[in-house]
Amino acid sequence: MNKLLLYCCFLPLKHLAITSGYGLRVHPITKQYQFHSGIDLQARHDTVYAICCGVASVGFNERLGLYMKINYGKLCCSYGHLSDVLISDPQVTTGEPVAITGATGRVTGEHLHLSISYYGRPLDPLKFLYQLTIKSNNHE
Repeated sequence: MNKLLLYCCFLPLKHLAITSGYGLRVHPITKQYQFHSGIDLQARHDTVYAICCGVASVGFNERLGLYMKINYGKLCCSYGHLSDVLISDPQVTTGEPVAITGATGRVTGEHLHLSISYYGRPLDPLKFLYQLTIKSNNHE
């Protein structure tokens, strides 16, 4: 398999540009110092892809707006601020288009919020994607 194609299968967007990283930050709306449990990725009505196979659920809340969670057993990936959901079956496969980015919830503009947790504890999504990509490319 072509390395570029394999690499792209695991990314939540075709192009990654981080607008807000993982960890402590000043929240852009509340202006309070707080922990950001995910990363924000620049997007404008972009297709969101599943980074692993799993079971998807969709919800809405004030903070994340329209969001999707995909559970892979002990691992959970959340995609927030979506404008639309593309799946009809909760079973999703790696690289499958699952949603369209948006600006729902508490945001200053359109983007994708990506968070990953393992046993309910947040992980740095960028480090996780990097490790996933390295391991996938080494199995060719």
